Amino acid sequence: MGSRSSALFLVPLLLAAAPQGVFEGQQDVGAVLHSGSVEYDPGTGTYTVSGSGDNMWFAADAFHFVWKKMSGDVTLSADISILGEAGDPHRKAVLMIRQTLDPDSAYADVALHGNGLTSLQVREENGDATHEIESNITAPRRVSIIKQGDIFRIVVDGQMAGGSMRANVTGTYYMGIGVCAHKKDFVQKAAFSNVATGKPDLSAPKLYSTIETINVASTDRRVVYVTEGRLTAPTWTPDGNMIEFMQDGHPRSVSAAGGQPSGATGAEPESYLSESPDGKQLAWVSRSDGEMMLRAMSFADKTIRVLAKGKFDRPAWSPDSRRLVFVSYQMIN
Repeated sequence: MGSRSSALFLVPLLLAAAPQGVFEGQQDVGAVLHSGSVEYDPGTGTYTVSGSGDNMWFAADAFHFVWKKMSGDVTLSADISILGEAGDPHRKAVLMIRQTLDPDSAYADVALHGNGLTSLQVREENGDATHEIESNITAPRRVSIIKQGDIFRIVVDGQMAGGSMRANVTGTYYMGIGVCAHKKDFVQKAAFSNVATGKPDLSAPKLYSTIETINVASTDRRVVYVTEGRLTAPTWTPDGNMIEFMQDGHPRSVSAAGGQPSGATGAEPESYLSESPDGKQLAWVSRSDGEMMLRAMSFADKTIRVLAKGKFDRPAWSPDSRRLVFVSYQMIN
């Protein structure tokens, strides 16, 4: 009887620790009603992960995780398909890097939701609440998460997908794939294919800029626009529907909901932008041949006027849209 009991006890441990392709083990993290699993097809290199769990948010997670122990910087990439039409819109399939297998562990992931929302989600320290940056790309096919020290960022369908966030994941950590049903009594499946790992490519660094909005109460962020190069001086239009900014020295605007920017050309510098309360004009400070100029542009015909020359900053309109106030700098010996 003692021998039979010992054999029964060893079998589930061996199954849980059995290698799965590039991964070493699997297990449910947190409290789940239904045990998760993974099926690995070596012919196609596809991992089909089943997971239950109520959520991966706030200060604790509940999901099924397929993992490998790692250290140092890493990039993890995969094509992800959430299987089936049923389930909660916020069910998640993730590429994750987390410090421990405890439910309240510090972590970062790129999460593809059932409704197509894709975001960088981070719990900065053990036991902290989770925060996120929502990508402006919906339902991508391929996603990547990149770890460089304690800084994390994501790539979506080959494009940078927003700013970076910090998570205290150091030393030896767990890297892997996971699924959360977002309904404690439901089981969700997702397929992960073309899984690839490697070191971040630092051979040709590029400058990217992101315009993001932030919810003051939650501190969660949402990407509006991402591009190579430098963006500066974002400001809201009075109606809150558009965001104005400077790109390559030109005033531009983009919908606060996201999209491609539009705007005039012809401004030279990077500056704080100010739209008139009546929504008809835009003012900014520019630099041309070393000379600073206070400029204004009419939205109606895109005419740009030079209002003054000197050393200026932060123009702002009067309530009647007829006057400007600004900061002027002067050298005093």
